[in-house]
Amino acid sequence: MNKLRTAVIGLGWAGTVHAHTVAALPGIDLVALADLDPAKRAAHPDVPTFTDVEAMLRLGLDYCVIATPSATHEHYALALAAAGIPTLIEKPLAPTGAAAWRIHEAFTQARVFAAVGHTERHQAPIAELARLLNTGSFGELWQLTTRRQGPYSGRILDVGVALDLLIHDVDLVSWLAGQPIESVTASTRVLAGPYEDTATATTVLRGGLLAHHHADWISPFKHRIVQAHTAAGVLVADTVAGTLTHHPNTAGPAGSGAFPGVACGDAYAIALAKRAAPFTVEHQLMRDALLGAQVCGLVSLAEGAAAVATTEALLTAASTGLATPVAARQPALA
Repeated sequence: MNKLRTAVIGLGWAGTVHAHTVAALPGIDLVALADLDPAKRAAHPDVPTFTDVEAMLRLGLDYCVIATPSATHEHYALALAAAGIPTLIEKPLAPTGAAAWRIHEAFTQARVFAAVGHTERHQAPIAELARLLNTGSFGELWQLTTRRQGPYSGRILDVGVALDLLIHDVDLVSWLAGQPIESVTASTRVLAGPYEDTATATTVLRGGLLAHHHADWISPFKHRIVQAHTAAGVLVADTVAGTLTHHPNTAGPAGSGAFPGVACGDAYAIALAKRAAPFTVEHQLMRDALLGAQVCGLVSLAEGAAAVATTEALLTAASTGLATPVAARQPALA
């Protein structure tokens, strides 16, 4: 079987992880890397490197990864769409909803496959949480809560904590609930700047489901938590610990008037199937889709654009103090 000829544009933290991941996967041949920084190019002596992306695109690529700063995503994405090269674009898809939808439309018009790198969906506890919610065995979904905290990494310079971290969670809650986010209220604060370092928001999904979010870069510990409150209890996915825990609900005594679920039984851990690292899963899905397999799990450009639009509304809500609708835009092309 011929290997898929693959390249990565951008050799920061994410691009380097992408490069190492595809180089180790069967069925993929990493043939080129691109970055403007000579030191970053020199760190990969075994792979041809480029500063001229247009020249790299003439190598006959089967797919390409964009892992450059988000403000440059549209520039590279439009070039790849025009060249007919399937593309995996790191999140956020773009810094604005308008730019994200322009990327979507460019690939749709060109009939070229593309996906967005929201790797949190591929974390083992999150993947199992999604599977369990989809079975319906936990009853009605009542509420979602997310928490994403840690120290500032120093590697994100062009956006704040909302577009870097909280965007993961607005994507996750919409995906887990199977409903779009329609409006958001939020507060943010700039401490070190130039962008927000901490953000708290409540999103309202279609049908009225509430999701509560907190993300920050100011904590000396790392938390990555998603809680799904259901009629059968709370499912807690912790991707730092790699665990999924069920805290069961039990109804109050008959006639007591107690709200069902205020009492709980013993919490227990849910066994998780062994799963490859999220970047590996993402590229396995990309590889298999391009080889003609029917796969699910990749994040579409429309989903990526919706996450950007929600985060954009969050920042507007924080600046105005008003509940802000998420700009709903249906793709212009089917």
